[in-house]
Amino acid sequence: MANKFIGQPPSGDRPVSAARRFVKILIIGQPEDVENTIARLYHCSFCRVEDWSRPLPYVQIQEATAREPGEIMRIYKRSMTR
Repeated sequence: MANKFIGQPPSGDRPVSAARRFVKILIIGQPEDVENTIARLYHCSFCRVEDWSRPLPYVQIQEATAREPGEIMRIYKRSMTR
């Protein structure tokens, strides 16, 4: 079922670049919720806490997420359980 997302071409149709490519993962929310989410991702062995940027004020998010040609964005939104 991979590659069946709306607007995403099959893997054989994707342009291949020799340059190193990155995905940008954003967590936007209240500071406590952002820090808790990063801690949960660390405990799942998804990422290291020290690899995240410093906390950015919302006004700097646009600059930090400058788009490259051809990039798409998907957003996952879930409620925080306390």
